[in-house]
Amino acid sequence: MATLKQSIEKFFRDLIPTRTITIHDQRQIQPAIAHTLTVDRVHEIFRNAEGGQTDELFALYRDIILAHAHLQGRLADRKRAVLGDTLNLQPFDKKSPADKIAADALWTVTRHPDWTAACNHLLDAALWPVALVEKVYRPSTKPGFAYELARLVPVPHELLDFRSGRLQVRDTSPEGQILATAHDADARRYIIHRGHMLTTADHWGGPMRCLVFWWLLSTMDREWWARFLDRYGAPFVVGKYDPSDDTARSILERAFMYATKVGGLVISTETEVEIKQAAAADAGSAFEKFHSICNEEISKLIIGQTLSSDAKGTGMGSGVANEQANVRDDIRQFDGRLLGATFSTQLAAQFLQINGLAGAPPIFIWGSISPGEMKAYADFLTSLKTGGLRVADEGIEILSERFCLPLERDTSAPMPGMLPFSVRSFGAPGVDSTDDAVAKAAAASLAQHLGRHHAKVAQLIRTSRSPADAMAKVEVYCAQFDPKQAAHIIEEVLIAYAVNGSIAVAR
Repeated sequence: MATLKQSIEKFFRDLIPTRTITIHDQRQIQPAIAHTLTVDRVHEIFRNAEGGQTDELFALYRDIILAHAHLQGRLADRKRAVLGDTLNLQPFDKKSPADKIAADALWTVTRHPDWTAACNHLLDAALWPVALVEKVYRPSTKPGFAYELARLVPVPHELLDFRSGRLQVRDTSPEGQILATAHDADARRYIIHRGHMLTTADHWGGPMRCLVFWWLLSTMDREWWARFLDRYGAPFVVGKYDPSDDTARSILERAFMYATKVGGLVISTETEVEIKQAAAADAGSAFEKFHSICNEEISKLIIGQTLSSDAKGTGMGSGVANEQANVRDDIRQFDGRLLGATFSTQLAAQFLQINGLAGAPPIFIWGSISPGEMKAYADFLTSLKTGGLRVADEGIEILSERFCLPLERDTSAPMPGMLPFSVRSFGAPGVDSTDDAVAKAAAASLAQHLGRHHAKVAQLIRTSRSPADAMAKVEVYCAQFDPKQAAHIIEEVLIAYAVNGSIAVAR
């Protein structure tokens, strides 16, 4: 029984984990079982997992990923979509100095050598029900920090244990051997990530469960095709003889036996021999279609579409490619947002707490919006400015998070409704000259002209249901806009100022 001193020491060790306990000998993992599977065996594995025995289920998942090129490739595509993007840490409140300090402090964590491997392992939870990474700290030598991150250790799925009805991690010996005991997966020691939208219990298998039979069918289809080719792939010989001539039949049988060695036949002139070829083309087409169906179902679950893995013609202007690209972008943004939320709550918050930093955990953001979305935003913002509207300061912060770029208002840019130039007269200060009167009259005419048109734009934007709807309405309206009258008024103003010796200064 543990003494009070040992219990206190264990409490503080768990509060700030400074010792690695994930020591795993890879030779202790569950042996491969995929090559022995049948449909009945798969159902048995599912039933055992539902009862908490997930060893064989996770071993099967591992074998499927390792042996199936298509599934492995699509999972890699989904991971690369996040890991290939630039990571941006934004302060929770950009106006708070403490939050800015907290965001700067977490940059040291993202530059750790174990960071990419940890992110890669956590993204397995897009298919696996859950993924864990152990956090290990050490006393820091950097000024301003009490502890720094020492290691991020991926926890193999084989060590996850659900026999108690909750998520636990198998204990291991110092040599890496798996023991019979297990401990709870404490959030103070582990980063626990679930990268899917299922709400079922983890030991039921997660999203990967529905891919097992598609993998099994595609694998069996390959085996069936290999058996067919082994039996019917090569041409075979058909002999015909007189039913009443037993001697000819005997000679023909012996000739067929020797034909496999010498490659020829010696028969009588009355004996007939034909070479037959199996209809392998028809069988091959059936194999290809069935195998493609299995792979397409796998692609739909992992990356949400099929065109990026198997290019197919969809017809000019069909829009299918753009629609499926949007689905893939949604999945990429979803994966990045979930992973960022996991790091904010389970890594950043703890790191700031043990170092005594008062700021809120920063926001982890991977990548940015797609070029198509960026163009749509730019067009919409341009339409707002044309209609005399602008984004408020609070909206700039939202755009910064969306574009993954620090944005600020350009104070040198002319405000909506102002002329893009200024005039300076050589006349005496405070005295209106003739050209000033001309300018004022022209400016009033110009304001009236622009206001008559742009008021309609503002009304269209206010009555729109979405940014896309606003852009569509504004584009239709502006297509009928005639800028000749406004250009003529501006030209008269500039001529009047030039005649009276004034200078037009461009901004």
